[in-house]
Amino acid sequence: MPKRKFANRRDWERIRENRYAQMAVHDDRFSGTVALFQIDAVRDPQYKQHKGEEFIVADGGYAWLQYFPDDEPFGVTVMFDDNGKIVQWYIDIVEAIGYEDGIPYMDDLLLDILVFPNGDVVRKDEDEFEAAAQSGELTPELVERGWRDFEETLQRIDRKDFVYFDLARGHYDVLKQKL
Repeated sequence: MPKRKFANRRDWERIRENRYAQMAVHDDRFSGTVALFQIDAVRDPQYKQHKGEEFIVADGGYAWLQYFPDDEPFGVTVMFDDNGKIVQWYIDIVEAIGYEDGIPYMDDLLLDILVFPNGDVVRKDEDEFEAAAQSGELTPELVERGWRDFEETLQRIDRKDFVYFDLARGHYDVLKQKL
């Protein structure tokens, strides 16, 4: 069953204080909504690991720039640290992107791709997706589409045909001014 993720992270109990801004963008490189979730205070920082190294993805001063494209099979979250440095790109393969009360959301299909500033690419949650497929939580059509979109997105990243790497800094700077 896809998990709905809202841009304003309204259900995230870890967050004590935050600010939020979003804007519609329609140009030759991207069409959709770009949102910035600025984390001002947390109960506890959120840590992740990559290659045995622990790093923070959510803490006071961190920000998540999120892309909700009109015509892509994924949503992208670019995580910035408290100095404005990119920590990682997190790509969610989605069933759909929509809006509720003007706030964008993505229905996450469990398959994720992480890309780190050093170029490392990590395939994530394939086992969870396969378990959901085997249990019947996902239709056969959704399973086929999910795998296809996952592989095609990985190929785009490998070909350096993933515009979000180039757009993130500019959109981050614009939205920071709107907070």
